Parts: sequence; C-alpha cells; structure tokens
Amino acid sequence: MKVIKTYYPRVKTIEVFMFLVYVIVVLFGTALLWVKGDLSVERWQTFIMIGFIYIAFCVLLSVCIRTQRIELTENGMHHKLLGLNRRVVAFSSVKRVTFGKVNGSLVIAIEKHFDRKTTYVPYIPFEQDWDEIVSYIKQKNKKAIIAI
Repeated sequence: MKVIKTYYPRVKTIEVFMFLVYVIVVLFGTALLWVKGDLSVERWQTFIMIGFIYIAFCVLLSVCIRTQRIELTENGMHHKLLGLNRRVVAFSSVKRVTFGKVNGSLVIAIEKHFDRKTTYVPYIPFEQDWDEIVSYIKQKNKKAIIAI
C-alpha cells in the first residue's frame, strides 16, 4: 500500500506548556517549604527528585504524541500511534466528517456508511492539516459530507 502523504503532529506548544507547569510546581513547592520553615537542602533535593516523576510522565506523553501520524493512501486514511495502526478508515466507507468531542477534547468524527460506526481521530496536534486531509477525502469520495 503506497502512502501518498504523511502528516506529523505539531507538539512544540504542548511541550512548552508541560515545562511551564513543572517550573510553576517547583517554584511554588520551594516557596511553600520556605514559608513553612521546612526548607533544607535534603528536603529540597527530595522534592526535586519527586518532581522527576512528573518529568518522566511528561516525556512518556510527549513520545506518544510525537509518534502519532496520519497517513493518506490510495484507499484510506491511517492514524498511527507508536508505529501501530490505531484507526483505519477506507475512503469508500466515509459518509460524513464533522467536529466532535470525546472527554472534552476536540476530535474529528468520521461516520461510516456500512457499519454505521463513528471513528474519532484527534484534531489538536493536526489542526493545521485537517483542511487538506478532508479535501483529499472529498476528492476520493464525492458522496462524503464534509461539515468542518
């Protein structure tokens, strides 16, 4: 299966936000320890070491977000995560493409003809690419309704 185009997520803002949250937590925690009169070198080092749990979790999230991609092929669209197919949608099965929300996050809802299931693909890291993706879907399936 030949890949026509691959879209990669834009994650710079997400990573900057994660870093700012970490800086705020470190500054606030240090100030809180200082106000309580409990600030010692050992306590502060322990506090920072515990903060590395947050950093490790953020790095894991960042890797998961960075490895996402959307691949357009001759027959369909593949949403990949960590190199594995997460969602696959054949262009011939697309009935309607709209915005949706899942757990408060903005997604693209792709309703299918045959099985009447809706496939949700993330909007946020690919927000600048969706116009091009849906135009390609419309080019491949003239009957698809695009409501974005």
